[in-house]
Amino acid sequence: MTSVLIDRCRDLLGLDPQSPMDDESMIGFFQKFRPDGSALAGLYDGLPNGDEFQSRLMSVFAAAGHDRRDTGGRDAYFIVRNPPTIDPDLAKQYASDWLTALHRVATTMGDETLMSHLRAIPRIRVLEGSPPKQPKRDLDTFPLLRAIKVDAAELTSRIDTDCDVVTLMRSAYYYCACDSALRDYLLWPAYAPITGEADPLAGYFYLWRHGVKLRVFHDDMIDLYLPRTDTTTQENLDSHDA
Repeated sequence: MTSVLIDRCRDLLGLDPQSPMDDESMIGFFQKFRPDGSALAGLYDGLPNGDEFQSRLMSVFAAAGHDRRDTGGRDAYFIVRNPPTIDPDLAKQYASDWLTALHRVATTMGDETLMSHLRAIPRIRVLEGSPPKQPKRDLDTFPLLRAIKVDAAELTSRIDTDCDVVTLMRSAYYYCACDSALRDYLLWPAYAPITGEADPLAGYFYLWRHGVKLRVFHDDMIDLYLPRTDTTTQENLDSHDA
């Protein structure tokens, strides 16, 4: 890994030039620049696909907004508290686009488990309100859930790339929201030339920034839970979802 990105991160953190920096030491890095990430301007300048990495990172800051809780304290992760409204049919389309593209990536990578579960896109049901908790035991109960949460999460670790952003930021991106799909959306500019897929995680990102939660309680169906419309106050972003 070249020292350019590491040096910029050290400078942002105010660390000594000799301070060790690696993937694990970067966990929590982006949380230090809430709410708007403006101090990160130019972080990826001059790096391959730097503009695209920067744009995606800033879109996460914009979606999550401030990190202060109404009851005091700050969020440990990027949480979309005031999501823009989204039409149910559009949410369903985003989910379908994401799952279809994920199947193509799994096919390219030869992931038989993921391929088998996404060969036929699961039924997508759109609901509204707070989603029920997804018990951990459901990972073993519903193979579809495991395919999405485990197999899909490990897919990009098998993509061979020497991109500095992946090497240094993979864990930092994951711990933005403890979300492997969001992580892979942010890192996808490094994977696109290798997989031939331009942006398979875009549909997932749009769901995330609209506050949509996914649940799997059947092995042939995914539930999308949209926030109740009377709680969404942020300016609608649908015009940017093309």
